[in-house]
Amino acid sequence: MSITIEAEGMTVLLPEMPLVTIEPDKARAAIKRDRAIRRSHLFPLFDAVANFACSFLIAPQGCETFELPRSPWILYLGDDLHFVWGPRAFPADSLDKAINEASYAVIVSSGPEPYPYRMVATMAAKHRKNVLLIETRPNQSNAWKERIKAIRGSNELPVTHCMTPPEAA
Repeated sequence: MSITIEAEGMTVLLPEMPLVTIEPDKARAAIKRDRAIRRSHLFPLFDAVANFACSFLIAPQGCETFELPRSPWILYLGDDLHFVWGPRAFPADSLDKAINEASYAVIVSSGPEPYPYRMVATMAAKHRKNVLLIETRPNQSNAWKERIKAIRGSNELPVTHCMTPPEAA
């Protein structure tokens, strides 16, 4: 199922992208095989899967409808490919279910700083929480926050927003 978006007077058809599930054995093998992964901002996520029994699902823009993995999970929503379309680039039913079942969310609209990824891994591995990790760009950050608020209503979801610092004057 492809996702169609109406934007700025044109119709955008997002190609269907596959979901990626990181299994514990594959995470352990990747860590063992590639020592450089330990320097990556993604290392804490792989470590949470490999050593702390967390589930990890990567859902890029245009992905198919998905089921949430077993808890505690990390759902990595990749909204930072060539263009950013915000929440509308993901299957609404799957996204809404994830927002409802998440205990915490982190929106990253900056570069690959290690802190937010460590925080996501800690929330899942140590505190056994389901965590949304949303990678986007600054122009879609508010759309993500508004979608979370619209779905959760008065049952607020704690959100940490990591953004690019303003330019020095």
